Amino acid sequence: MAPLQKRALIGFSLGLILAVLLVVVFATRDIYTFDTDVNFRLMVYALWIGVPLVYLITVNLTLRKPQQIDERDRSIMERAPKIQYLAVLFSTIAWVIALTEAFWDKGQVPVIFLTLMLISTLVISTLAQSLGILTGYWKYS
Repeated sequence: MAPLQKRALIGFSLGLILAVLLVVVFATRDIYTFDTDVNFRLMVYALWIGVPLVYLITVNLTLRKPQQIDERDRSIMERAPKIQYLAVLFSTIAWVIALTEAFWDKGQVPVIFLTLMLISTLVISTLAQSLGILTGYWKYS
């Protein structure tokens, strides 16, 4: 297994665990608790920062040595953002449609949902880049 592939798999696995934790945290509490409970908000922010940070450390910062990356790795890394872009685009579209339909009668979207939209977009972005790298290696083999 190539070093980049191994790091992408580790980054994806850890990111998925943190993403599931975010879902569990919001599933066990009322979503509007985010506005009133500081501890809950700090826990969510820690998880929110944790996903991109874990990915940054496992995939990007550990590949400092040029000899760890060959031409195939570079090609895969150039194509991975395409999957990342599509995942972010489709998740944003899904959020906008869902929020528009859910709050159409009220005429405004509660601020918490905008925060959730941003959090999920960052999480999906990091997971999709790892998935793009893993998919690239799968196509090459």
